[in-house]
Amino acid sequence: MLGDAGRSASTGYMEISFATDSNGFLSQECPSCNQYFKTLLGHGSSEPVSFCPYCGYEGRQCWFTPEQLEHIRSVATSRIVAPLLKDFGSRLKRSSNSFIKIDVKSNLPVPGIAPVDIDEEMEIRRFPCCDETVKMSRVDSAFCIICGAQYSMVESEAKKVFLSHKGVDKEKVKDFHRSLELLGYQPWLDEDAMPAGTTLERGLLRGMQDSCGVVFFVTPAFKDEGYLETEVNYAIAEKRKKGDKFAIITLQFSNQLGDRGGIPELLRTYVWKSPASDLEALREIIRALPIESKLVDWREEIPGVVTSSLLRPKSAELSDEAKAILVESAAGDGHILHVRYMGGEEIQTNGKSLIPSRDARTTALWVGGLEDLRRRRYILDRGHKGEVFEVTREGYEAADALKVR
Repeated sequence: MLGDAGRSASTGYMEISFATDSNGFLSQECPSCNQYFKTLLGHGSSEPVSFCPYCGYEGRQCWFTPEQLEHIRSVATSRIVAPLLKDFGSRLKRSSNSFIKIDVKSNLPVPGIAPVDIDEEMEIRRFPCCDETVKMSRVDSAFCIICGAQYSMVESEAKKVFLSHKGVDKEKVKDFHRSLELLGYQPWLDEDAMPAGTTLERGLLRGMQDSCGVVFFVTPAFKDEGYLETEVNYAIAEKRKKGDKFAIITLQFSNQLGDRGGIPELLRTYVWKSPASDLEALREIIRALPIESKLVDWREEIPGVVTSSLLRPKSAELSDEAKAILVESAAGDGHILHVRYMGGEEIQTNGKSLIPSRDARTTALWVGGLEDLRRRRYILDRGHKGEVFEVTREGYEAADALKVR
């Protein structure tokens, strides 16, 4: 996604950088409904933001927040207007004589620190049409920020997979249950899912309602009678109610003699498969389900590798500089000063100056630590100029946790 206010926002003459939140999202604001949302930079579509996810307003280059616009104006004034005024003043001064002296003085504001995106409690939603991921407030429906397609945002909790079978096939179905669990699915098996004392029909109905699909294991022992008939009826009712959000998967198995299970009449209107092996049957289940398992990644206990998750958690480890600033400020009165002067910067708290040297790399590490604390709401900018900060309740809690380690 090409953000109108990306990490580097192009104004036509220059690039202005904005810091994202700790997950890589940048705030945007709709000029029509004035609601905030956040876009994930460097992922998804190569097209720019064109629609508001809340109201569907269509526009280009109009999604800057007031804070971003103010910073753009101040930087533009400093980099473009100020040099022009200086050049104009120099020309007037050269044209002055002994009778007329002309001088131009300006009192243009010096641009402050760019606004930093903080971590906010927002829903993370993905629009599959354009592979775009956004952070936004919870709503019932939303529009893709690229193409404007409208989606229901009501997330269904019915994500289990109902495994229907005859009792004599229990051990066979248990193998599928274990395999699906390892792959990240939530298979529903009657003996595990229903607490003691549950009425069987009521338990089956609830299991079907909590599921996004049912797998019928049709072996020669499978007969369309009793509770199996009930399960078929429940499944068809869920299919009519949920549509594409519910799958009826019928697998026909044969025994050692080559005898095949008979497909119940009510299930013949749906496609069924006759897999040659249990592995092929598992593939058919995974392919037919309306949900997919989590992305494959390295296990946490494997040393020497990192995970490739798209989003980093808010609890991501703070840098050593951020920890030092937080602990020191919490030990004092909770105030932090970020002082800029010709030739360097200082971060002061609890009567101490924390940046140990003036070289650019060291300064960048400590200023980055300050931004980390802002993103996590551990400190708040009290002056709104990036100069005076105060530790929040969450900041004090985090500082206490750091001391315990």
